Amino acid sequence: MNTRKLFALIAVASMFMTTYAQLLVKPNGEVNVGLTNTSYPVSEKFSVYSNSKSNFLVNLRADSCTYGVYLNMGNQAPNTVDRWGLVVDNELYPNTTACGIMSTVARESSISTGRAFGILAQAGQATSGFNYGICTSLFGSNYGTALFASSGNNPYGYQIPAKFAGFFDGNVEVVGHLQATTISTSSDYRLKTDIRNVDESSLERIKNMNVVRYKIKQMELDLGDTARTVRYKYEHDSPILKTDHYGLIAQELREIYPELVYEGGDGYLSINYIELIPLLIKSIQELNGKVEELENNANKSLIRGESDGTTSLAKTALATTVLYQNTPNPFTENTQISCVISKDVKSAVLYIYDMNGRQIDSMPIEERGEVTLTIQGRSLDAGIYMYSLITDGQVIDTKRMVLTK
Repeated sequence: MNTRKLFALIAVASMFMTTYAQLLVKPNGEVNVGLTNTSYPVSEKFSVYSNSKSNFLVNLRADSCTYGVYLNMGNQAPNTVDRWGLVVDNELYPNTTACGIMSTVARESSISTGRAFGILAQAGQATSGFNYGICTSLFGSNYGTALFASSGNNPYGYQIPAKFAGFFDGNVEVVGHLQATTISTSSDYRLKTDIRNVDESSLERIKNMNVVRYKIKQMELDLGDTARTVRYKYEHDSPILKTDHYGLIAQELREIYPELVYEGGDGYLSINYIELIPLLIKSIQELNGKVEELENNANKSLIRGESDGTTSLAKTALATTVLYQNTPNPFTENTQISCVISKDVKSAVLYIYDMNGRQIDSMPIEERGEVTLTIQGRSLDAGIYMYSLITDGQVIDTKRMVLTK
């Protein structure tokens, strides 16, 4: 008796059994193992302890088990052969959706403890630099993304307008250092509405910002019901904890620019530093306007001095006395200011002013001819300064210098 006839006899016999069937083989070759029901399911190819959906080739039910399916590849294969634990080859047809692996972990109502992973993937101990928990790629010329992640609004994705390695629909938080060749922010006017010029002064608000130096605080992680030991957000030897950082305090900035401060789901505040850049540009424009105004006033004073009966000696000094731009500029420690003082000049003084026109320092010049003065940055705060050369009561020239720290 061949195997096919044997399976057929077993199947026929099971139809007349009144006890539960442990092995049910249908005449068409479908096999059911551990069913609690002697009637045929609607349509199943291979089923273990399950009367499940009719359009599944394999149906498994695992009550009270730690693992649903366990695959151990062993170590018998030749070490020159690539090995794959699970291979899924699906085919896409027009107007349909094809999925290689679909994983769902959920329940009808939320619970207060536990964790849910759609896919938990771990990898390691291969060649250094070639360990990937999940490795995905996008092939072909059509637009799309190798990895699409959504916070819940679009779990099945939507049409992607370009080619991306990763596309995130929702907030993204990075614990650690984020490195990128370039970072750009969408700024096309077609994506904006209610566009208005910033008419109010940004300089006054920028002046009130308190720049601080600080270190990142280590934080414990909430591991929920699986916690056995204390875990921390950062590695203890992480440069993030050891390095000084510079920035603003979100609570303070919220009093000046509340639009730039956000509160996260964890209750902590964050700052949109990118949108501080346009405000800094606006402040520089305002500073430039003030500088031009001061330079114009200085030139007007010079002209008035000549028209009001300046002596011929002063006129000669104006023609032969020169003030040069400081070098280096900008500077961080020291910078040098060179000038030429006519031998006929009786009094020469170099004055330094801040951007509010307040005199910071004055340096009398006793030498004549080519003179070089050194400005020490440690005695000044970082910022933009103006310096003027005045000889015999007349402004020769005014220039700007920038101190950075």
